[in-house]
Parts: sequence; structure tokens; C-alpha cells
Amino acid sequence: MYTKVKMLNRLGVRRLAEEKPEQLLGEKVVGTTLVVYLHLLKVKQASSRQVYQELGMSSPYLAEYHLSKLNHLKLVTKETDGLYHVRPTRFGLLNFFVVTGKWMVPRTFFYTLFFLTLGTCLLFTLPEKWNIFSFALMLIPTLVSMVETILFYRSLSRMTER
Repeated sequence: MYTKVKMLNRLGVRRLAEEKPEQLLGEKVVGTTLVVYLHLLKVKQASSRQVYQELGMSSPYLAEYHLSKLNHLKLVTKETDGLYHVRPTRFGLLNFFVVTGKWMVPRTFFYTLFFLTLGTCLLFTLPEKWNIFSFALMLIPTLVSMVETILFYRSLSRMTER
């Protein structure tokens, strides 16, 4: 029995069962399917025709294909009237984003705001000889988190272009 399990592990059969669902979603939801999912996160519900029209797809069947793929992955649910309702799920790069209404904001943006606010407050409250030091000290993490925010937006746009 031990040899069968060991052999199955070598063949990679058990590897798929042991992977986390978020990893599988990150691999399966790419390109146009990811664009459709991001659109549904913004509008919360839509029919295949609405997705086709709003995303400018080449055919309604293509929108239906991607919506059924998302439905199969349990990221959306299909109602009897043909509307698809999104089930917000974090996977892949979306783990680093906060979805607020129609906006997708990287978490690092909030760090940027925090360090910028802290640096501004320190600039006006500390004695004059510490102003430049405190400003320089808060400028470094502000710039780092700002660069990270830009990189997250760029990587999300690259993922949707595939």
C-alpha cells in the first residue's frame, strides 16, 4: 500500500489534490476570464449579453463561455433569469487588492497614505532641527510603498492582457 501512494506521488496525482484552491484559481482564471471576473466584481451582477456589450467582446458566445468557466470554478452563480452574480474570492494577485464598490485598490496604497500623513504630521509638530530628518525618514517608506502600488497595478493590467 505504501508503494502505491509513493508511486502516485511520483506521478503527480496527489499533487493536484494537495494544492490549495487559491493556487488552482490563480492558474485557471487568467486573460479574458480574469477580465470578465474583474468586471463582475465592479458591477456585482450581469447577463452574458451585458458582459459582451460592456467589454466589447467579439461574440455573445465568448462571454457565455467565460461566464460558464467562472460558474464551474464557483466564482459566480447563475440565476434562472440568466443573470450571473459574483462571489468575491481572493486568489492570486487579487489577494493584494481591496475591492471597495467599483474600485480595486492595492493594500500598499493605504500604507502610502499612512506614511505620507505621518510624515506631514511630524513635519509640523517636531522642533525645527528634526523636521528635515523626520521628513527624510518618512519619505523613504512612502516612496517604497508608492512604487509597490504602481507595480501591483501594472502586474494586474499585464495579467488581464494575456
